[in-house]
Amino acid sequence: MMNNLKLHHIGVATRNIEKEFRTFQKLGYEKCSDIFEDSIQKMRGLFIQADNQPCLELIEGIGENNPVKSHVLKGNKFYHFAYETNNIEKDLEEFVNDKGAKIIVPITSATYFEKICFALLPNMMIVELVQLK
Repeated sequence: MMNNLKLHHIGVATRNIEKEFRTFQKLGYEKCSDIFEDSIQKMRGLFIQADNQPCLELIEGIGENNPVKSHVLKGNKFYHFAYETNNIEKDLEEFVNDKGAKIIVPITSATYFEKICFALLPNMMIVELVQLK
């Protein structure tokens, strides 16, 4: 099933996007998007890229009740792996039925992508499916 999905980015939880970016700059990363805000997901994000490295999304929570806060407080940096899909409904169904994933954010629209959703695998890994605009 994963053969038809391409890794789009790895989400990195942070308290401060700009401060985090300065650290990644030292590793050769550059901004490949503007900072964007998604009030539905209660987060701000910035995509960064470096040669021969995976694309990263630096994620900063907005407000008290945001999904990033608990990861930052626990010291977890790597928040999720995001995969591109052409058919988010079908691929999410396969994650649930074939991989035993639990849906934690149903399919919804997003600021940066056409549609997104989040699933939790049995090993507690969070996977985001993204359908591009």
